[in-house]
Amino acid sequence: MLGGKAGIGNGTKVFHRMMVPERMTSACGAVGMGRAAIEIAARYADRRKAFGQKIRQFEGVSFKVAESVTLLDAARALDYSVCRAVDAGEHPDRVRRLVSEAKKFSTETAWTVVNHAMQILGGIGYTDIFPVERLLRDVRLITIWTGTNEIMDLVIQHEYFREFLAAESTARDVESDARGVEYPEEKEYNE
Repeated sequence: MLGGKAGIGNGTKVFHRMMVPERMTSACGAVGMGRAAIEIAARYADRRKAFGQKIRQFEGVSFKVAESVTLLDAARALDYSVCRAVDAGEHPDRVRRLVSEAKKFSTETAWTVVNHAMQILGGIGYTDIFPVERLLRDVRLITIWTGTNEIMDLVIQHEYFREFLAAESTARDVESDARGVEYPEEKEYNE
């Protein structure tokens, strides 16, 4: 427990609790960085002209904006719902999984969005005329700190299996919906 005596042998629990705000800061910060980058790129795309028209009118540009906005909205919604789960005091193992999902998805979203922004800006995006080059470096770092996204994958699958297998006995057997349900001998689980 935080704020009190954790006791010997509870270091892992303390660490996991400490990582909740750290990883949520990474997740929410990543959404903000991605949003800043796509706003810069969208403004640029509305001003920059090529072949007699604004570049935002080209599908290659407009589709990058559309994908970026959609990904950022999805990441923000995930972050919001995870923050509500944390505030509601949901089970620590479930919170650990959700926080890891938010950190992974939001930082990978930001990486994609900042790269889209860089592509829209073209060569000038790589200079210090716009802050997108700095955002590219910062977003790359945020995918690594407070636990790499590969570590988030390990946490997510570990906590998912723990939760799933514990609830399996009370859950509806969706495998029974298969047309070949009457052939259980066809299911091979061993080599």
